[in-house]
Parts: sequence; structure tokens; C-alpha cells
Amino acid sequence: MNSRISDEFTNLNISRQRKYQLRMQRDKRCTECGAPAAQGSRCLEHLVKARERQRKKRGLKRRYLNTLSYKLEAVAA
Repeated sequence: MNSRISDEFTNLNISRQRKYQLRMQRDKRCTECGAPAAQGSRCLEHLVKARERQRKKRGLKRRYLNTLSYKLEAVAA
């Protein structure tokens, strides 16, 4: 059996999901899937998904092409 994780987040009074997110963010990994983070706290795939989810939620038609997710998408292509 694996040993318990003991770090700066162990004794915090927060959920295990939030502890996972904080550990991923500390290690510069995507907080959703654990892949290396492009910039910030998410990988490119989840940056794009979050962008499109917010556009749909807010009913936005315009695309703001100077945002981080579009720039990283252009570099990757």
C-alpha cells in the first residue's frame, strides 16, 4: 500500500480535490488532468475548453485573439 502524502497541504482544512489542485499548481501541472501546464494552471487542451465553455455560458460572439489560449494554440500548430 502507498504511504500517505505529507506536505504543506496535508493538514489544511480543505477538500482532497482542492489539495490535489494545489499540489498540481505547485508542480506546474494542469490542475484538471495532471499534464504539464502550458502557462498558469492548465494545459493547452483545458485552456481551450475553459475558453469555449465561458464563451458559450456568457453568449459571446466575438473572439479575443490576443488572449493566452489563442497565442499558445498558434504556437503549437
